[in-house]
Amino acid sequence: MPMAFGIALAVSGLLLGLGIIGFAIRAVSDGFGAHGPWGYYAAIFSFIFMVTGAAPLAASIFRVTKSHWRRPLTRVSEMFSLIGIFNILLFIPLMFVLPAFRNPNLTPLAENELDLRRTIWFEVPIGANAPQWLDLLGIACLALCALVILWLSAVPDMAQARLRATGFRRSFYGVLAGHWHGTKSQWLNQKAGLALLGAFYFMLLVFMQFTISSDYAQSLIPGWKDSIFPVIYTLTGFQSSLGLMLVILFVLRRWGGYKGYIGISLFWSASKILLGLTLLWVYHMFAFGITYWYGRLEVEQNILKYLLFQSYGWLFLANLIFSFFLPFLTLLWNPVRRSDWGPALAGVFVLIGAFLFSWRIFVGAFNAGDVYNIGLEHVPAFVGPDLWDVLIVLGGLGGAVFIYLLGSRLIPMMCVWEIKEGAMYQHMGTFMRGRYLVLAKPE
Repeated sequence: MPMAFGIALAVSGLLLGLGIIGFAIRAVSDGFGAHGPWGYYAAIFSFIFMVTGAAPLAASIFRVTKSHWRRPLTRVSEMFSLIGIFNILLFIPLMFVLPAFRNPNLTPLAENELDLRRTIWFEVPIGANAPQWLDLLGIACLALCALVILWLSAVPDMAQARLRATGFRRSFYGVLAGHWHGTKSQWLNQKAGLALLGAFYFMLLVFMQFTISSDYAQSLIPGWKDSIFPVIYTLTGFQSSLGLMLVILFVLRRWGGYKGYIGISLFWSASKILLGLTLLWVYHMFAFGITYWYGRLEVEQNILKYLLFQSYGWLFLANLIFSFFLPFLTLLWNPVRRSDWGPALAGVFVLIGAFLFSWRIFVGAFNAGDVYNIGLEHVPAFVGPDLWDVLIVLGGLGGAVFIYLLGSRLIPMMCVWEIKEGAMYQHMGTFMRGRYLVLAKPE
């Protein structure tokens, strides 16, 4: 396993380096004046932000519901907080490619309300670039909140680790643990802090997913006005983040030496939630499609043809297969849900579906033509990736994996204090002729 970890770290670091090269060549050759060439960059940012941004929420939600099965999942979920810093760096270039509110090709005397790009920001008194800075502020606050959640959750483990660590690790754990000694007041404060920060993170996450999907997708396709799409974007993030965590837990259970900590009950319970998210996803996709289908306006028909049936039709079909049909058929069977490989396989499917979703929506939005038109007058063509786009996509994926792996070298992948706490709430009891696991409620 250490050799496999080293190989994975080296490969992800190499991909990150190639991505930086692809980004540099794209910036030099195309600049930041036009947004079209940056479609694949926006797509990989969307995918990473959508998946890793929603992942820390799982620990907070399942902690509030007092689920016993979620304990091995907690730290795997919270570790994605580290990628929040990477999301900030990825977003900064997108700030400079977002088109201005007003058409810069028109003189001030020729401007009218039809020359404005349609956005969710009706009035922005602090400047035309305010949405970009507000989006950056939101992503930064989201990353900071997630890091504080990770720190609060890891403090007891860091306090225990500093007693045995040496050298740099001892200093690192000592700084993180601070004055933690495990007193009753410290435990109560930690519990209250995790609950409050989890609630704030949930509200901020949904708002930022709404703004990113609106500013960098809907507002770039003339005439696209849809209140359902941000919900689809959020559901895709919830679905794919849970799927990714199940894949990681499967790897840790099978080859990471954590089989004694990660039981089958985790996969069985999480698979039910993943199945529910899959059904919610396809329902909202149906609601989006049927609204435009029966609207029958020309601009609505062009949007359907562009994103669903013609230009990106094959991507939509693949998206539908991987985000709904394959995970639904996999999780439909109870024996598969009760295994460790079944939910993990469904997790792989929904991850592929989420990537296809970001590819279809954001590449399509960035290449839809004149953003100042009142509507989509024709159906644009499909835009495929070039070599630099491929490097950028691989570099984005490699960077996220690289940061996660580095974090796992310093912070334990299992939340030790929560697993120990869970063991104190259960014992094997006898009823008539059978033996059963008895679970106690924390409070």
